[in-house]
Amino acid sequence: MNQHLNGTIILLGIEHGYNKRIIFYEKYVNCLSKLLKNLFMKTKNGNLLIFIIIVFAVSLVDSTVRSQPLNMTRDEIIQYTPLWKGERLPDGRPKVPDDIINRMRYVPMSVAWQTIHRQRVERPGAKDMSAGYHATYDYGPKYCYYGEFKQMFENVTICGRALTMQTMPLRPDVDIAIQEQGRKEGLTRVGGTYAIDVLEKGDVYVVNFCEGLMDGSHVGDNLGNSIYQRSGNGAIIRGTVRDREGCMEIDDKGFNLFVRDFRPESGGIGPYMVIGRNLPIQIGYVTVMPGDVVLAKQEGVLFIPPHMAEQVVVEAEKSGLLDRFAHIGVQEGRFTASQADGQYTEAMHKEFDQWLRDNIDNMDKFYENPAMTPSKEFIREFIKERESGIRFRP
Repeated sequence: MNQHLNGTIILLGIEHGYNKRIIFYEKYVNCLSKLLKNLFMKTKNGNLLIFIIIVFAVSLVDSTVRSQPLNMTRDEIIQYTPLWKGERLPDGRPKVPDDIINRMRYVPMSVAWQTIHRQRVERPGAKDMSAGYHATYDYGPKYCYYGEFKQMFENVTICGRALTMQTMPLRPDVDIAIQEQGRKEGLTRVGGTYAIDVLEKGDVYVVNFCEGLMDGSHVGDNLGNSIYQRSGNGAIIRGTVRDREGCMEIDDKGFNLFVRDFRPESGGIGPYMVIGRNLPIQIGYVTVMPGDVVLAKQEGVLFIPPHMAEQVVVEAEKSGLLDRFAHIGVQEGRFTASQADGQYTEAMHKEFDQWLRDNIDNMDKFYENPAMTPSKEFIREFIKERESGIRFRP
């Protein structure tokens, strides 16, 4: 071989989601040398005519780093949630502040959806794209919302940070590898409780359980109690659930299940395998990321990208103040339907500003649930914003 190929051959380890590594494996040199001798063509003077560059995609991850073949590590979750600039949980998920989560619970689904739908994200390399190719991504009407669920309780909202899990129909050779890895970590079996066992307060358990197409169900009242005890929340399950009567006894104030359907069989009847937790999963036609803010209400479920969460709450609270002012005007016969729907006159704007000032200390009287009332600090900032000439329009 050409002398340039003698010595060390560098194998570039391409990041497969876990650790970027440049690996030098001397044991591969002999094998590659033989391969290259067969592939290289020589000219009449014996010099190399063609140089072949071989790049190997290597995914070598220690069992101490990965707990399942497709689990995302902390670094990987950070990599795939790049627009979040705030604090993170120990596992890498974006930690949207508790204050935002608590306020999000009272955000109307339609307002949250509209806020997300208006967002645009610049495509990488957009300036170099051909004419007619969209320079931005948008969060289309189906990107973050899915509504085809049955609910345990109709009036119990779920809101929190997504902790995801993916299952698939059983394939023995793959499951053997998964169970072997689990044993190395001290697990007796990698099964349906794999993600439930690591839930923390404020989490929402989100799982694709074989699209709900297996003969068995995923959660019964035992696991339902475990989910609620660990998270103080409920679950979003793209699958089926059993023991409905038992689950309804858990807590009708904070616990709820959004599921594809209910059925009596246990999950053990339908063979499945757990692929991993804290990884991107599909719920209907929505991609759900670990750490997404889950807002589940009667209309369905929104999976809100963490970097948008504060904006959703802020716009919802501003919109709520405008709506309550408009309702008063309509009920008193002073506003037309079009005016109440956003076509404010200058006189209406001035009246609204004065209404905010007059009621800043007792705004809760206009809300059925006092917990929905924006804080005095928020209202003061809203007044300052409007005085500066910025008039929010939902």
